[in-house]
Amino acid sequence: MRLLAVVLLAASPLLAQPAPQPPPGVAAPAPAMPPTAAPTTGAPPSAAPPASTAPPTSAAAAPATWSGKFDELWKKRDQPAALKEMHALLDQQLATDARAFEANWRLAALYNWEANGTEGDKKAELGKMAWEVGDKAIAAKPGDVRAQYYAGLGVGLYSEGIGILTALSQGVEGKFRDRMLAALRIDKDYLDGAPQVVWGRYFFKLPWPKRDVDQSIKVLEECLVGHPDNWRAKLYLADSFADQGRTEDARRFVQDVLDARNSNDPPEDRRLKDMAKKWMGSH
Repeated sequence: MRLLAVVLLAASPLLAQPAPQPPPGVAAPAPAMPPTAAPTTGAPPSAAPPASTAPPTSAAAAPATWSGKFDELWKKRDQPAALKEMHALLDQQLATDARAFEANWRLAALYNWEANGTEGDKKAELGKMAWEVGDKAIAAKPGDVRAQYYAGLGVGLYSEGIGILTALSQGVEGKFRDRMLAALRIDKDYLDGAPQVVWGRYFFKLPWPKRDVDQSIKVLEECLVGHPDNWRAKLYLADSFADQGRTEDARRFVQDVLDARNSNDPPEDRRLKDMAKKWMGSH
């Protein structure tokens, strides 16, 4: 069984969030340590989690700063050319200051987005890189939710990539919990509730005897009270309901995602709609 990929990128966009702003997640979708996604699945927006996932804030005129340019590109991060340009912008900033907070948290968000879209060794590699640069952001600003969230999400994606038993043997679970619990304490509502989405998925993905589907449902339902439009939370809740034989409830939440109007984060919307279609096809 695999660790979570918490991608939410779960609420992944980097868009509109209160200060501090995340780059353009997991959502995640995603997934033993937590899923990607989530939450909240995407890179963070500079003013704002996915999935899988903070997004940049939109601007009427061409952005005057590198961070503004990055956050605009975040809205196109599923396009290879945009992804390449985003990495180039970050490389330039980090060549000047390898410990820069703004560049490192955005790079962690970007690595998480990429990891949430792949599997196996590549997911582990990207998740580990997100974890490492996220920890650099933590070193610069330990009280910033973006640093803790994207570092924790990276730990979860790394865990999913290497497999849960291997991750547990490496003591990775504690590293995930430390970072994600810090994110929850600082701002559990960041990126449309992305830390809550990842935390709820975590209990679903853990192996027996740690697995707790009831707790997963409790956390995700509480998240949706405050964030009723969090698609990744609905998809993860559907998995938990299906596991308990509540198939009709599960299908209702997945159908909500399929019927929902697009948000201000097109890449995350496309990723989660695709996840919903695949879910319906397999249940």
